[in-house]
Order: sequence, then C-alpha cells, then structure tokens
Amino acid sequence: MHVPKDRTGTVHLDLQKVAVSDVAGHGVHVSDCSLADACGNGGGGAGSGSPASVSVRLTDVEIANAGQGRFDGDGLRVDERSEGDIVFHAQHSKFTHMGADGVELDEGEGGSVIATAVDNAFNDNGTYCDPELLKPFLPKEVEGKFEDGEKAEADIPAKITGSPDDACFEREVKLYESGAVKKYEIAIDLDDGFDIDEEGEGDLIAVLSGVEVKNNKDEGIDFDEADGGRISFALRDAEVEAQTDDGVKVSEEGAGGVTALVHDVSSKKNGGKGVVFEQEDEGEIRVVAVKLETSGNDDGDKTGLEVVQAGDGKGTLIVRESDIADGIAAEGVEVTREKLAVNEKK
Repeated sequence: MHVPKDRTGTVHLDLQKVAVSDVAGHGVHVSDCSLADACGNGGGGAGSGSPASVSVRLTDVEIANAGQGRFDGDGLRVDERSEGDIVFHAQHSKFTHMGADGVELDEGEGGSVIATAVDNAFNDNGTYCDPELLKPFLPKEVEGKFEDGEKAEADIPAKITGSPDDACFEREVKLYESGAVKKYEIAIDLDDGFDIDEEGEGDLIAVLSGVEVKNNKDEGIDFDEADGGRISFALRDAEVEAQTDDGVKVSEEGAGGVTALVHDVSSKKNGGKGVVFEQEDEGEIRVVAVKLETSGNDDGDKTGLEVVQAGDGKGTLIVRESDIADGIAAEGVEVTREKLAVNEKK
C-alpha cells in the first residue's frame, strides 16, 4: 500500500480476520516514503513522504513465513516520512516465522509513533540471515579499536562479497578526523520480534499487554528513539523468552527522556539481557519494574535488568515485588528496591 506524496489527513488500513503467509517480501507493507522498499530506518534513512499520518489496525490477523525470499522482509512494515504519525494497534494477532522483523514501524522527521499491542504473539522471527550459513563468510577479526594513525581503512576487512546474500552483513567503520580508522565492526544483521525506530522531533509511545515474545534471532522487543522526542513505554503481562540477544531493549538518544513501566513480566533465557533501558544524552530516564521475573539471561551476572543513563540527565529505577535472579545493572541511576526476592544477585 503506497501513500501518494500529496496525501493529507490520515490513511487507514484496517484488517480483521486476515491471514497472510508464504510471501517472499513483506507480508503487509504500508509505505509513506518515496523510496518504497529502499526506505531506510527512521530519520536516518533516505526518502521523503506525504504530510499524512498512517493508521494501521489489526484484529485477529495472522502473518506467517513472510520475508523468506529477500533481505529485510518483515511481517508487517510501516514506513512514514515527513510530519505525519504512525498509529498502530494490533489485537489477538500473531507475527511468526518472518525472515526479518515480525513487525517493524519506521518513522522519520516530524511525526510520532503511537503503538498498542494486546494479546499478540511475536515469535520465531529474523531467520532469513541464517548465522549458521553466513558465519563462514565473516572475517577472522570481526571488530577492532585503534589509536589515531594506526590503521587505514584499507587495512581492515572490506565489505563482504560472495556470500548467499551480502546484504545480511553490517559493516560499521568510524574514523578519526585524520581519516585513520578509530574502530570497526562487522556482524550478521539479525532481526527482532517487534521493532520500532523513531527519529526526529516526534515521540515514541507504546503500550503492550498480554504479549508473547519468543525465539527471535535478535531482540524480542527493540524500540529506539533519536533526537528531540521522548519515549513513554509500558509492558504488562508479557512472556519474553529465548531471544538470541536482549529480551526487551528500549533506548533513547538525544534530549528526550524515557518513562517506562514493566509490570508482571517474565524475561528468561535470552542470549542478551532480560530487560534493558538506555538514555544516552541529557534526557531523564525513569523506570518502574513491578513483579518482574528474570533468570538465565546471558551469563547471569547482572543481566536480568539493566538501566543506563550514559549522559548528563537524571536517572531513577524503582523495583518492587520482583525476582531478579540474574541481577540488576544500573549506571548513572538511583535505584530503590522494595520487597525483592531473596535470591536477587546484586
């Protein structure tokens, strides 16, 4: 579904009792972006769009086994540029076995993302870039950090070619002002259960309740906001288990803050942290976790719940009636613990 560049108001997509499966590309794609499939993530991607907002409402929808014929094929993908918002609501729906993300919402420039998800499943996604198939194409040294003048870009591993799909590899290089390499990293680009990217002055507002998030190849829930907007996030009555990376990751970069509530959530056996909240600049971060259970995440050393204020802003974390078996990591954050289980690792 493509939104004309001169469209105003709100474009609506309302699906009820619909099943989509076995699609090579996106299962459902709403594009308010001039570059269609080539539109990048959030404001960091190229492309322009109409002034219109995009509203997507899904009820009893099942999208399965989409995106297995190309890189970055999601179950549901919404791209929005210019000042319009993305308004997303899904209820009693399933997003499973996608090549890339189960659901991906990308908003750039002035608009916000407002998302609600009630009684949904985001499971077994991100399988197109299969690590077992692609690992042999990685260089021996997949990352490195250097002093100024130590390495030129020609001295580090080049972009990978000759693999089954070279687009599956991310190569990030940062240079000193001199042009020498400061650091680099090459990795397989895996995908999430539910992914939101918001860049620009808009906010990211998300409420998730009764969701199941399991066995995704990257993060289970991965919400990122950059620039001036803020994040308001609530996760309630959720089972999060066995992601390759973090179970839940919410990060904000810029002047905006993070306000988050996690209530009656279980996050266990993830390859990364159980639940992560990050604020990287001057914005404030406030997190409340009630009846949170974590165990078996990463190496078990302060990997259950992580809250980080890496910039100059204030940070607070309140944890109540929770069982954090694999511990809490807090950086730049004042922590209050109330009625924690006795086996919390500090």
